[in-house]
Amino acid sequence: MSADTKSSPTRDVGYHTAIGRVREHNEDSLKIVRECSLFAVADGMGGHLAGERASALAVEVLQQRFLTHETEIDGSVLREALIAANAAIFQESVENPERRGMGTTLTAIYLTGNTYWIGHVGDSRAWLVRDQAGLQITQDHSVVWEQMRAGLITPEQAERHPMRNVLTRSVGNMPEVEVDILTGPSLSGDVWVLGTDGMTHVFDQSRVAEVVNSSSSAQQAAERMVEIAVAEDGSDNVTVVVVHCA
Repeated sequence: MSADTKSSPTRDVGYHTAIGRVREHNEDSLKIVRECSLFAVADGMGGHLAGERASALAVEVLQQRFLTHETEIDGSVLREALIAANAAIFQESVENPERRGMGTTLTAIYLTGNTYWIGHVGDSRAWLVRDQAGLQITQDHSVVWEQMRAGLITPEQAERHPMRNVLTRSVGNMPEVEVDILTGPSLSGDVWVLGTDGMTHVFDQSRVAEVVNSSSSAQQAAERMVEIAVAEDGSDNVTVVVVHCA
């Protein structure tokens, strides 16, 4: 987990993470890079300490790619960064048998003056709260969500399904990865929320909006979401990043 200490004149940013009430390690990572308006969460998997390493490596590679890129950044750069993270994690797992099969989710948002770009793999999520209404922007890459999209189960059944954590796509688990790139207009007053599945087990888009709208700052919103998720579930690590666009 890391965040820079530079202030942002246009964005109120908050973040919080917790180990939960069951896990022995926090395998989540987050990244806040204010100088290029990049924000990300990752939820690692792969056994003892491997998941923690996978998520940390994913967000570090993401940051490096953005900070060293010399031309205008757009969705193609974000896609390349996630693909680079996938390659780095997979290579490390090949070279270290104790980390074989490690991987991570990775959901990142890059904000320009009037556009957002999201790169997404796995079941961490990005929500947008606009005009006080919440909207889930990403779709999970999981067995259950594939069934939901095929019309086999309802969204309500998907949220409670015992196999909801079985992923169909992750970063680093295979030599290649397919990355979702999403884009749209970024407006003044928008609030972005990124969360790992320890938080998404408890929050839907309406509840995300409720906490954002009733909080005095991005930091307070992030802390409240994590506290609620741990209190009501707590079976997994919980990480939340909140970005308010002034």
